[in-house]
Amino acid sequence: MLRQSMCGHSLATALLLCGTPLAAHAQLVWEPEPTLAPMRNPFLSEPALSGSDPATGPEPVSPGLVWVADLEPAPLTVADQASGNPEPVAAQPALSAEDLAAVLLEPYSPPNLGGGLPSAYVANWGDFYFQASAATSGSGRDVIDSAFSAGIGFGDERELVAVELRWNMASFKNLNSNGSFDVAMGRTLIDQPRLQVSVTGGIFDVYAYRQAPSSETIPSPTGFGVITMALPLREPNYRFNQVLQISVGVGGRDFVSLDENFEGNDVSVFGAIGVELAPNIGLSAGVSGRGVNVNLSYTPFRGLPIAINLLAADVFDQSPFGTVGVFTVSWGDNFRRGLF
Repeated sequence: MLRQSMCGHSLATALLLCGTPLAAHAQLVWEPEPTLAPMRNPFLSEPALSGSDPATGPEPVSPGLVWVADLEPAPLTVADQASGNPEPVAAQPALSAEDLAAVLLEPYSPPNLGGGLPSAYVANWGDFYFQASAATSGSGRDVIDSAFSAGIGFGDERELVAVELRWNMASFKNLNSNGSFDVAMGRTLIDQPRLQVSVTGGIFDVYAYRQAPSSETIPSPTGFGVITMALPLREPNYRFNQVLQISVGVGGRDFVSLDENFEGNDVSVFGAIGVELAPNIGLSAGVSGRGVNVNLSYTPFRGLPIAINLLAADVFDQSPFGTVGVFTVSWGDNFRRGLF
């Protein structure tokens, strides 16, 4: 006859408990229980105390379920492994004095590296800019005039596409007598720590207007497309990564070579290359059917998106317009190159 154990639970319940995780350090096994010696009563004889016949001895006790310690160690938990064998933590190298100073200082806005030609970087959502330019007269013109433009961006070229809308006022002397709107749409194809590639297509003079006293004819829209690659020339650091930027594109009227009658082809290839000489100085050159341009860009203030550009257009006097110098001051036009 089997005895009940485990505080009155049946044998089946006890066997189920043996297979649960609560029995990780001990287990239920069959083992004969030791027979307790009877208490002696001085007023009773030995047979009466034992309750059995003195010739046969006490009745043997049937074995039952008892707790015994598990000889195998309990498996280590995740917490045990972490506390007994911690992972080594790599020590972060301390910043040098130059790196620490660079981190604490406000950064310069990036200089323009476009060589006086369009790049594939356009304004994104939240980007806006204002530009004011003054140019020398060039060949066949005795009038020095200036121009103004402003632009704003929509969308995100890294997520999907960005669209830049720009308004141009071509003359300060005859204020707003001629103007136009341009539109461009850009997309980032590769955005890696050591390489950025973007592509953009756009239309100049998508809408143009002329008012008196301007006698110029209204220009027809002209399209362009360009792909731009940017990469840092130095190892990653906090001070100066020295960005190199290269653009290659194709465009219409504003890029083609012209004869003395201002006639030319319909399409021309153009390209530009630029490099940072310092964190706030960039030098670039561009070439198209209109000749070779050289542009020096300078951002003088930390924390302010102000840029100054000195452009020499058609330095070899290859077009009927001749060599022209352009001085430009811009606010917010700080997205024209790859950022690293």
